[in-house]
Amino acid sequence: MMATGALSSFEDAHAIGLVNHVWGEGDLNGRTFAQAARDDAQQFTPPNQAARAVGHTKRAVQSGLEAGFGEGLALERKLQQRLFESDDAHEGLRANLEKRQPCFKGR
Repeated sequence: MMATGALSSFEDAHAIGLVNHVWGEGDLNGRTFAQAARDDAQQFTPPNQAARAVGHTKRAVQSGLEAGFGEGLALERKLQQRLFESDDAHEGLRANLEKRQPCFKGR
């Protein structure tokens, strides 16, 4: 698609995993599209998710595709080490031991 510039419908893009969600008018429950998108995006940000982990995952995938196998693995190890040293990693481990939901801060 990137090479040919081919267009696709929302439904086709959703079917092949190019987009995560397609909202119809009836799916908004009185919200604007911007509000619905913001609500959806919050699942990837603190306190619901470890935003650094999500960001590092995206970076590893995008950069890893452009690098060789060895370079991709090295980048993954480097990013993983940064995550293990983060405050969010410690919070996640504490929350698991204490049997509670983690409260991530993105640090």
